[in-house]
Amino acid sequence: MRVSPLSDKHLLEVTQASERALAQWFTTPDASEPLEFVRALERVLLFLKQNGDASAQARQVSSLAFAFGQQLVRTGAWEWKSVSEDGSVNPSVVNGAGRACLVVDTVTAMVTQRSSIGLVELYRGLLDDATTDVPGVVRVTPMLPPTVLERLERDLLARLSHIRGALRMWRSPEELESVAEHFTHVLLSAQRPGWTFEQTHALWTNFGGPFSRDPDEHADMRSRMWGEQVEAARSQVTLGYVEIWALLDREPEREALMTPWIEELLDAPMLAGAPDCLNAVLFSLIGFVARDPQAYVTHLSAERERRGGHPLRPFHIVGPHGPSEAALTYTRKFSSWDAVSKGIERVVKALGSELRELDRRE
Repeated sequence: MRVSPLSDKHLLEVTQASERALAQWFTTPDASEPLEFVRALERVLLFLKQNGDASAQARQVSSLAFAFGQQLVRTGAWEWKSVSEDGSVNPSVVNGAGRACLVVDTVTAMVTQRSSIGLVELYRGLLDDATTDVPGVVRVTPMLPPTVLERLERDLLARLSHIRGALRMWRSPEELESVAEHFTHVLLSAQRPGWTFEQTHALWTNFGGPFSRDPDEHADMRSRMWGEQVEAARSQVTLGYVEIWALLDREPEREALMTPWIEELLDAPMLAGAPDCLNAVLFSLIGFVARDPQAYVTHLSAERERRGGHPLRPFHIVGPHGPSEAALTYTRKFSSWDAVSKGIERVVKALGSELRELDRRE
C-alpha cells in the first residue's frame, strides 16, 4: 500500500463532506466528544444497511465514511492521507504506528453487511490498536518526518560505503553483493512509496549486476555447508533471526524504516537468494536497527550456539553440532571481489548524486 499526502484541495473536499454529513445526521448538538458523534453515525449506518445497495447510496456512504474518519482525526492520533495500491487518491486515516483505515472501503463493507462490526466497536478498536479483522483496515509503512527520512537516507548511503570498504568481513562476493542490494532496496523504497524489490533488482541490473562471478567456487562452498539440504539451511537461518528480531532492542527511527522489509524477508526468505546470502542480509539489516550493537552480537552468539553448538557457526551450516568449515570459506579462491566493489561504488555514487540534487532543489 502506498501512503502519500492529500492535496489541500482533497483535504478541503473531505472536510466539507464530513461537515455536510454531520449537519444532516447529527441530532444531539450538546455532545462534543468524538465517541458521541460516532454513536450517532452508528444509527446512520443502520439506516443505510436497511436501504440496500451501497452503490445507489454512494454519496451517503462516502459522507458517512469521511465523518467517521474525521472523529479519529479529532483524537489527535490519526491524520488524513491517501492510501492505495496504485498511487491513486483514496482518502484514508493513518496513525503514527502505521495502521490505516480506508474509510470508504470499510463503511461500504459494513453497509453491504460483508462486515458485521459496528462503527463504535471499530472506533474503540482502532484507538486501542486492537487486532481488528475488518475490510479496509490495514498496516502500512509509518510516514516519517522529512528531516528524519533525510538523516536515515544518509545513514544508509554511509552503510553502503562501509559494506563496500570491508570486503573481507564477507564470506563470498555473492554475500557482499546481496547485502548491498538489499540496503539499496530499503533506501529506494523509503524515497519512493510502493517501490518493489523487482524494481530494485532491475535497477541493479542496469548498473551491470550481478557483479559477482565464480559460480563454481560458490557452488563448491555451498555443497560443504548444506549439500542437498538447502531448505533446511534456509529454515535454520530464518528461525534463528526470528528469535533475535523478537529480542532486539531497536533504534526507533531505523525500526520504522527497516521493519517492513526485514519482516517481509522473514516471511519470504527466498527473496534474499541462497541461505548464506539470506544469513548475511538479515545479519546486516537487523544489525542496522539494533540500539546496542554489542547486545545484538550477544544475542546472535547465544542463538548460534543454541542452534549449532558453536558461537561462530553460521545458521546456514547443516551438519553435526560443533565447529564447522565456516572459517575455511575465507580461504576460497574467489576472483570477483573487485568487480563487486566497483559495482557497488557505481550504485552508491548514483544514489548519492540523486540526494545531492534533491538538496539543491530544496
